[in-house]
Amino acid sequence: MKQAPHVGRLGMLAVGLGIGAALATTPGVAAADWVTDLSPTELAQLDQLLVELFDPSGAPIQVSIDGNDLFTTAGNTATATSSTGDIAIAVGSGANASANGGIFDFIPGSSDLAFADGTDSNAVAGLGASFSVVFAQGDNSVADAGLGANFDIASAVGSGSHAEVGVGGSLDTAFANGVDSAANVGLGTGNLAYAQGDESIATAGVGNGDLAFAGSASHAIAGGFSTAAFANGGGTATTEGGAYDTATADGTNVTALANGTFDSASASGTNAEADAVNGFSDFASVFNTGSAFDQAIAGGLSTALLGNDDIATIIGTGSTALAGSDPTASGSFDLAVVLGDMLNASAIGHDFLIQILPLF
Repeated sequence: MKQAPHVGRLGMLAVGLGIGAALATTPGVAAADWVTDLSPTELAQLDQLLVELFDPSGAPIQVSIDGNDLFTTAGNTATATSSTGDIAIAVGSGANASANGGIFDFIPGSSDLAFADGTDSNAVAGLGASFSVVFAQGDNSVADAGLGANFDIASAVGSGSHAEVGVGGSLDTAFANGVDSAANVGLGTGNLAYAQGDESIATAGVGNGDLAFAGSASHAIAGGFSTAAFANGGGTATTEGGAYDTATADGTNVTALANGTFDSASASGTNAEADAVNGFSDFASVFNTGSAFDQAIAGGLSTALLGNDDIATIIGTGSTALAGSDPTASGSFDLAVVLGDMLNASAIGHDFLIQILPLF
């Protein structure tokens, strides 16, 4: 990589941030004229302003624009590398920012931006990434976009946080905000993974148009086509392999799974499971009012015999509700409802079955 001279690095910074491009549109004005007209004292003041802009604490800093280092590399524990049209900024001891290898780097304005802020933080946009932004803030934080990722955003904020997009994805976004939080997107287009809170994990992808949101040490996984998974309070919500599915989990030891088409699963409280599976337009919901395990399954118990338009609902504790197919016969348009504790409603194996408990 090149070590730009004192005046040149300010000119390169102007170009990298779009200032030079703006000046170049004015007839008769060169992009770097404003730099060459400055006195040595004014240049030193601008350099100091640049350092204070990125980190006023005096931590190690490196900025690389268009392959040029703006600060000395000798004894500098912050590293930044960039290729043509890209910008990389690293702040902190052991911080590393890399914006290299975009396949559209020859096109003006096709820049990748990598920003790493924190001890041993790491932000990488490369290996075929273009028009991507990676942002890592916090000690040991990691943000990564690569392997053909285009028009993507990866942002990790918090100590030990991790955000990643890539593996051929495009128009994908991963946000991780919290200590040891993680957001991962891959193998798809237009996916969003958002982890909010310490130890939260959100994963979206293996499909297109998926949304995963995880808060408060919960886990959300969204996969398929236009699916959504929402988890909070330590719960786990999963959509996988289906289309237009929704799973919502809110509470401790709570799980929700939807993996059919237009299926919906919702579980809340403590120690609850809701599954809308193996069918079309199935709905499973649990609101656990106590601590004994609740389980609602809509769609049925067979992966081969699909149940459609089934509903299984529980409001209570220690109960089960099953609607749809059984292991040997399909069932559709079934309804199983429990409104109480320690009850078992079953509407499986035939069409148009209804069981509502308790019986009044």
